Amino acid sequence: MPKKDHYVIIGNGPAGNSAADAFRANDKDARVTIISDEAFSFFYRHKLPQFVAGNIGEDDLKVRPYSVYKEQNIRLRLGQCVDRIDPEEKILYLRHMEKVGYTKLVIATGGSPRILPSLTSFEKHLRFMTGYNNAIKLMPEIQKAKTITILGGDLISFELVKALRTMKKKIFFIFYSKCFWPVELTGNMSAKICANMKKKNIEAYADDTVETLTEKGNLYTLKTASGRTFKSDLVCCFLGLVPNIGYIIGSGIDTERGVLVNEFMQTNYKDIYACGDCAQIYDPKLKDYWISIGWSNAGLQGKIAAMNLLGSSKVVKPLPKSIRDVVGIKIQTSWWDHF
Repeated sequence: MPKKDHYVIIGNGPAGNSAADAFRANDKDARVTIISDEAFSFFYRHKLPQFVAGNIGEDDLKVRPYSVYKEQNIRLRLGQCVDRIDPEEKILYLRHMEKVGYTKLVIATGGSPRILPSLTSFEKHLRFMTGYNNAIKLMPEIQKAKTITILGGDLISFELVKALRTMKKKIFFIFYSKCFWPVELTGNMSAKICANMKKKNIEAYADDTVETLTEKGNLYTLKTASGRTFKSDLVCCFLGLVPNIGYIIGSGIDTERGVLVNEFMQTNYKDIYACGDCAQIYDPKLKDYWISIGWSNAGLQGKIAAMNLLGSSKVVKPLPKSIRDVVGIKIQTSWWDHF
């Protein structure tokens, strides 16, 4: 590859870092840049609950120190938000008006908080934690609160429940079985989760719809369709992620739920690839698109995207459904037995 190449990766998670590593390993001379709107280095998302609980520090949260990027001559630009992409001119427009040119681009911007349609009217009362920026804002509220209601369904919500127990918090947990994607919990599974949590003095309920959520004097009152009422100091929402692609809309890059890519991770532009949670990948056998999940899966996709941009033709395949790796936690369908 010519020295004039500038490989740019938008996103500093496992997909983006794997892409950067692959670029540098196979092209020692080109410029490699990672741009991230997070003000914090590459971190373990599944450790955020322990971080906000104060059980681990920032160093424990980091996957790798800044010195690694310096040693590999990878430019790391943190706290820089990409507002839009001009794929014809090969230019990224950053929020502070800077323009960044590229020759090859990898989109690996992960996901934004998922909000169920039934919860959108209550969004201003909800707290989220998809990244370090959210976590650092949430930490003092978590520390101060005595009673916390969690609307959950993903693994992070369950991990937060564990962390809050170590803080002796009173916990109300309403989880949604259909949000535990790609596993849809059965009635027996949901009942078992509730029973296991009850043993830990956690009030847990499955699939109880929120009807009202009001705030008065820093106290939140939540009422459900079944007639239950929960009063708490904080209401957190962890229902998984949706592809973070808002800044791409209107650029000419094809999107649906996520960035549409073929089995090689290529978009409708030959020098732009997408990977990780933001990618919607076409499977020729299924004749349909699928969205990836999982730390290891994202890392593999990042590597494949970079290698294909460098001239390979590697195909990415869906993970087998027997074992899933979600945000670094390998689980089987009996994982809640050990909650």
